[in-house]
Amino acid sequence: MARRAAASLLAAMRARNWVTGLVLPLVAAIVVGIALVIVVGANSGSGGSAPSGLSAGFPPARDAAADFTGTGVTVDAIAASGVTEMAAGMAAGVPALWRSVNGGSTWARAAGTTPTALRRAGKNQLTGVAHGAAGWLAVGGGTTTTAATSPATATTAPVTSAAPPVVVGSPSGKAWTATDGEAAFTGPGLVTSAVAAGPAGYVIVGRQVSGGRTTAAAWYASGLTGWRRAAGARAGALDGSGARQMNAVTATANGFAAVGSAGARPAAWLSANGHTWSAVALPLPGDAASATLRYVAANGNTVVAAGTATTPAGAREPFAAVSANGGASWSQTLLPEPRGGAALVTALTAATSGFTAIGTYGPRGDKDVVLWLLPDNASAADQPRSASRAGSAAGWMLATPRGVGLAGAGTQAITALTGVGATLTGIGFTATAAGTNPTLWQSPART
Repeated sequence: MARRAAASLLAAMRARNWVTGLVLPLVAAIVVGIALVIVVGANSGSGGSAPSGLSAGFPPARDAAADFTGTGVTVDAIAASGVTEMAAGMAAGVPALWRSVNGGSTWARAAGTTPTALRRAGKNQLTGVAHGAAGWLAVGGGTTTTAATSPATATTAPVTSAAPPVVVGSPSGKAWTATDGEAAFTGPGLVTSAVAAGPAGYVIVGRQVSGGRTTAAAWYASGLTGWRRAAGARAGALDGSGARQMNAVTATANGFAAVGSAGARPAAWLSANGHTWSAVALPLPGDAASATLRYVAANGNTVVAAGTATTPAGAREPFAAVSANGGASWSQTLLPEPRGGAALVTALTAATSGFTAIGTYGPRGDKDVVLWLLPDNASAADQPRSASRAGSAAGWMLATPRGVGLAGAGTQAITALTGVGATLTGIGFTATAAGTNPTLWQSPART
């Protein structure tokens, strides 16, 4: 049985023309890992239950410090256009981009068109990246620290505040130019969090914190420049009661769908072209006191979002929302958790075989990677209307993969994920007492 499973996985890898240098070292580990799981139910890391047969079919990650160079590297987003992939994050406190031209197997640091194109005052990072007809666009932000003197005490202390938006574009992904100097990005407390591209152009979403209020914010452009601030289709769509923020956005068959929160509740917004937006109300999942959606992905008119719900006692639970009509209506479900709990979604993507969410679980300092898989044949009708523990597994399958960069001592996490065809590419890190190293994970998508 173990041999058949390993042979099936290897065949899938070969079908995707994976780089031999990546695949061959993994085969022996995969065969051994499957045998251990099936024969003795091996388990490591956070002390959860023995992994299922589904968990056994994923290859391990590898150390990627040679690809993602620099100190203090974090990768928060990844996008693909054919065999070219772009990863966005931070290195040494400044925005950073990495480019792969072979399907994510190897990476090199991208540069700015000028020395200051990817540098900003304070500590900044890129949190979103997308590819469209005009090329690549990446967005993010950060914080700045200034010295302020108190009139009452005449003492000086550091004050940290939000840095201005970071918006950079590139036709090819090789050299990047800053476009955040445009008038649309001026104003107090603006935060650009995520970006998407579709037939109508590019859309950026985020929030504005000003005058003690937080309102959802969006921008649109037909290309990499010429940005304009979006409006609500009706009063209250972006600036209603309660703090509102857009955390993620995706292109759908009918335009764009963004997700985030409105007050204590999860929220979604729809737009045909990014110019005007309408809000869609979502209920609190289960017995949660508050909840927010942080990730969203689409495959045609099917849209999936994931986030975190917080109970009245302060416990955090992962949940998902699924829409079969482009985001007009949603069904929600709490995601199943491995034994050891404390699960948190860290990335989400769509692939030809369905949707994959990835996250971490386990106690602080000893976290492993967990996967949630939603097959193509699991529709929104399969999800309970209001998430509850009784229906938490509806449509979603749980996997706790083993191996380097996925489970073991310390913390393993995949913080950026994309799917191209039937292949997943994830970038994250492993943190132990010896230090923190970037990791690269590539796997056939499974359902």
